[in-house]
Amino acid sequence: MKRIIGFLLSCMLLLNLAVSITLAAELGVKCGDLDENGSINSIDFALLRKHLLGMSLLTGNPLKAADVNYDGSVNSIDIALLKMHLLGIKSLDTGEVKEFGKVEDNLMTYSGLTVVSYGGYLNGESFQQDGIISYNGYQYTAFWNTNRHVVFARRALPSGEWKKFEFTDYTNTSDDAHNTISIGICPKDGTIHLSFDHHGNDLHYRKSVNGLAADPANHSWDTSSFGAVTSSLGNTKVTLVTYPRFITTPEGNILFEYRYGTSGSGDQYLWEYSGATQQWTSLGKYIDGISDSVNAYAHGLSYGKGSNRLHMTWCWRDTSDATTNHDLCYIYSDDNGRTWKNNVGTEVAKTGTTFINKNSAGIKVWTINQNRGLINQEHHIVDSMGRVHVLLSHMPDSNSDDSNFTNARTKSKYFHYWRDVDGTWKRNAMDYSVVSNFRGKLAVSSSNTLYAILPDLRIASATAASNWTDWTLIDITDQGRFFSDPLIDLNRLYNEDKLTVLYPVKSSPNIYALTYNLK
Repeated sequence: MKRIIGFLLSCMLLLNLAVSITLAAELGVKCGDLDENGSINSIDFALLRKHLLGMSLLTGNPLKAADVNYDGSVNSIDIALLKMHLLGIKSLDTGEVKEFGKVEDNLMTYSGLTVVSYGGYLNGESFQQDGIISYNGYQYTAFWNTNRHVVFARRALPSGEWKKFEFTDYTNTSDDAHNTISIGICPKDGTIHLSFDHHGNDLHYRKSVNGLAADPANHSWDTSSFGAVTSSLGNTKVTLVTYPRFITTPEGNILFEYRYGTSGSGDQYLWEYSGATQQWTSLGKYIDGISDSVNAYAHGLSYGKGSNRLHMTWCWRDTSDATTNHDLCYIYSDDNGRTWKNNVGTEVAKTGTTFINKNSAGIKVWTINQNRGLINQEHHIVDSMGRVHVLLSHMPDSNSDDSNFTNARTKSKYFHYWRDVDGTWKRNAMDYSVVSNFRGKLAVSSSNTLYAILPDLRIASATAASNWTDWTLIDITDQGRFFSDPLIDLNRLYNEDKLTVLYPVKSSPNIYALTYNLK
C-alpha cells in the first residue's frame, strides 16, 4: 500500500510540474529570465539574489520566472538551480514551447525565367529588398517570366490563390542575375513601388495608384493600377543604378537606396518618398567608395520591429574580383538615414554632406581579410532587443588564404556575427558548408530564436538563452530541391511569427512559397 501511495504522490508531483511549465509557457514567462530580455545570465542571478535578500522584491512575470523549479515559491533552491544553469552543471527546463513546422508548400508560378547568371537565377537573389512582402492581409511578390516580362502577384493571406498580371510594356534583354525586381510599399498613401532590371543602368521604376495596398478590394489588380516605367524620381534622372532596395520607415514613408557606380568603385545613395506629398526627395550620397576605388556591399539595411533605428552592415570590395571582399562594417541612423553613427555612437556622416569611407573611424567591427572566400551581400536581421545579427560565409580561421575565390568557397562555412545591446560584437561558428556562390537568410521569432535559411533549403536554429551558440539543423526535408538564393517575407515574420520562403525549383520554371510556423 505504501508503494502505491508513493507512486500516486510521484505522479501528482509530475503532473503539477507539467501543468506549471505549460502555464508558464502559455503566459509568455521564461523560467530564469527575470529581466525578460530573452536570455538567462548573471543579471538574472543578481535580481534573484536581491529578491531573496529583501533588497528589491520581484513582482509579476519576473517573480514567476524566478520560480525555476515550478514549486510555487521562490527560495534558496531556485537560486542554487539558477547558479548551476549558469555554470553549465545542469540546464533549467525553461518551459519554452519549441514548435517548428512547415504549414504550406505552395506553387506560386510555373513560368519563372530560368536563365542562369553568376551561378543563379534572375528570380531569387539575396539582395532583393524586397522580393516578397506582406501588407494589410495580402502577400506580394514579383518575378521575371519566360517572356522576360515582370509579373506581379498577390494573394490574400494565409492561403489565398495567387492573382497575377504581366507588364508587357518592358522586356528584359540581359542574362544577368543582378537585374532582379524589388518591391516597396508605402503605408502612408498605400502605394506600391517597383524597381527592376539594373546593373549599372538608368533607373527602371514604376508606382501604383494611391491606396492600392491600403484598400486592395476596391482597386483593380492589373496594369491599369500602375504608371509607366520611368528613369526619374521627381524631376531627376537616376543613373548607374545597381542593387536598388526599398525600406519602409517607421513613419510610413519609403527610403530608396542603391549603388551608383561599379563593383570596386561605387557610392551609396538615398532617396525618400513622402506618402503625404507623393513626392521623392534626394537625401544624397552617404557612403563614398569611388574616391578610394572601393565599394560597399550591403548585407542589410533595415529597421528592427517597432524601432526607429536604421541599421546598415556591409563588407568592402577593393576591385571587381570577389576575392577582395573584406571586413564586417556597421553604422546606424536614428533619423531615417540623415545622420550616421559608428558602432560606439560617434557621428561619422551626414547624408549629402559628409560621407562614410573606408577610413571612417569605428565602422569596422570585425576584421575579415581578403582571400578568405567572403561572399558579399549575405543577410542581416534585427531582433526585438535591437541586437543586429549577420549571417556570413567564408573560410574558417584555420584555413590558409586562397586568392582563387571559387576554390575558397569550397572550403567556406557559415558564421553568425551579432552585436549585443552594449555594442560588443561576437561570432558563433555554425559549421555548415556553403553551396557554391549562393547566399542564405536569417529570420528571428518573437522569442528571439534565430533561424538560418541556408541554400539548398537547409534550416538551422539557435536560441537566445544560449547566446545563439546552439545552432542545430532542424529541417532538411527539401534539401536539394531548390536553386539560387532563398527570399523571405520580413513583414510577415515580424507580424505573425510565420516564415515564408520564396524559392525557385532547380532546373525548373516553378517557384514555390513555403511557410513555416515559428515559436
